[in-house]
Amino acid sequence: MKHYMPSRILTGIGILQKHKEVFPAFGKRCCIITSKNSGRLSGALDDLTEILEEYSIDYFVYDQISQNPTVVSCIKAGRKAYEFKADFIAGVGGGSVLDASKTAAVVAANPELTEELIYKQSWNSKPVPLILIGTTAGTGSEVTYVSVMTNKDGIKKSIHNDDLYAKYAFGDPNYTISMPEHIRISTAIDALAHLIESYFNNNANDISRAYSLQGVRILYPKLKLLKEHKELNKEDREIIYNASILGGLAINITGTVFCHTLGYYFTEKYHLLHGFACALFTNELLDYEYTHHQEYCDVFFHALQIDRDEMKETIRSLLPETDIHLSEEEIQAMLPRYTDNGSVKNTYGAMTVDDIETILKRL
Repeated sequence: MKHYMPSRILTGIGILQKHKEVFPAFGKRCCIITSKNSGRLSGALDDLTEILEEYSIDYFVYDQISQNPTVVSCIKAGRKAYEFKADFIAGVGGGSVLDASKTAAVVAANPELTEELIYKQSWNSKPVPLILIGTTAGTGSEVTYVSVMTNKDGIKKSIHNDDLYAKYAFGDPNYTISMPEHIRISTAIDALAHLIESYFNNNANDISRAYSLQGVRILYPKLKLLKEHKELNKEDREIIYNASILGGLAINITGTVFCHTLGYYFTEKYHLLHGFACALFTNELLDYEYTHHQEYCDVFFHALQIDRDEMKETIRSLLPETDIHLSEEEIQAMLPRYTDNGSVKNTYGAMTVDDIETILKRL
């Protein structure tokens, strides 16, 4: 079995304040990387700067990270940290910010890096220490060694490297309160996608499957609350956040499957939120596995004590209405992207590009 997790993971209400003593160990200058709004609205940025000021740690706030960050923006953030002579970086935000912070930490130690060298993962110096503080419950980026960026051609492409792990991953469920409902649902369904994709994965092992099953087990009842537009209490938020972390730990072992790599296209071209774009294909994954590997699929649903059709209906109900209809020409133009694709190969069984074509035609 394979499992590696060097990040120290700390979650719970008020977790930053409870463990504020860790920050001085990383130095006297911190570059905070965040977006225009989420860090501030969540309260996480204020909590962090209060701690830094208490320990007389100088800081610089770089708040220019947007959804689906470009490699160029990650390089710019890293060079700003380098110019500030940051001893460490603290990323505060959702998955886009956390992913950008990972690459920025590499660039802060290697300011000469270009987009090409980043994707080749060719750097000489180890990144500056990285602390990640999540403000959404879905991506699990706090605990992964993956950074997903949009390249110069407008295509989402990831790098995977042990250098990208955070030293500390903090998660306070209260930071998720400020999320608008559509973001809350998209991120929660992204967590479900991670958990399911990790289970139905050729790289799955007993550890990853344990993460997947427990994550779905605790998350699924909360998805039903979201489906009914119910108010979430403190316990609900904490459970969803923990499920997101379990999803991150699961895909850290296995990677994702075809749903994610197809979802990237619909984020790029149709501007669907990442979670919704990936979950467009979660039911297709469940159908594919039931058709080709029914016994393995039955074990999954039996362990969860959840009906497969009921889960599919819950997923459908959480997805937004779309008017996406792919032409034959568009589908054919997409297919080369999925030839020899790692996520397609990861899909439990032996998925082919012909299977992808069939799935796209059903959309």
